[in-house]
Amino acid sequence: MTADDTHLSAPDQGHATGRAPHLSSRPHEPRVPGAPPAPELIEGAAAHLLALLHGGQPATSAEHLASWRAASAFTELEVTLTELGRSRRRRIQARISAFGETKSAAAWAADPRFSVTAQTLVQRIASGMRVTDALTLPITRTRKPEERASLQVQFLDLLRTGDVEVRQAREQLSVPASTLASWLRNNPAFKAAVAQAAAQGTARVQRAVLARIRMGSTLAGAAQHTGVHPHRISTWRRDDPVFARVLETALGRGRGPDRQG
Repeated sequence: MTADDTHLSAPDQGHATGRAPHLSSRPHEPRVPGAPPAPELIEGAAAHLLALLHGGQPATSAEHLASWRAASAFTELEVTLTELGRSRRRRIQARISAFGETKSAAAWAADPRFSVTAQTLVQRIASGMRVTDALTLPITRTRKPEERASLQVQFLDLLRTGDVEVRQAREQLSVPASTLASWLRNNPAFKAAVAQAAAQGTARVQRAVLARIRMGSTLAGAAQHTGVHPHRISTWRRDDPVFARVLETALGRGRGPDRQG
């Protein structure tokens, strides 16, 4: 951009204040038919549309608007982005109640007790999150695809060992519950792999528990030796008919009632 183009202010400044970057009222030079529009006109039109999207009221000259609106695509974008901007402004300005206070999303975002932005707050509430959670839960950063894939592989490997269940695997890798839920919701292949890995891990530790019982251990002894929490064995016994039947058979080979303990 040349020195003569400095009549366009930085777009970010316009977005922050809700106003469009100032456009010079300087008339544009006549164009040669078929020639591309001047760069400053393209930038001006883009700044106008972005300001509309952010709920601003651009102070664009009538001459520029008349020139841009000659193109039907521009007019369609202008109408659509104006409605989006109005909707966005209404959401940001909507009154939100929490912790005994009622104020706008922008006011909550300015509250030093919270680190959430107004836009994130609005999006969280719109997704069904409780207002108190929307305000207080930390903002998780977006992971790069390779980092996300690496974490998913590690998560599956942990499940296959059978030593941990889904919640424990997630906590060991410091993966937020909301992130795991997003992976499962948006990636059917990963969801199926999680179910398969969990089943493989469970089968592995069940075999280990049954092997110890057949060798003469009590349930408590088998749990201690294999590192499986007794509550987990009780859950299998209640919810897995096949495991329950095999376990009762193994326990029936014992020599005393204490084998049931």
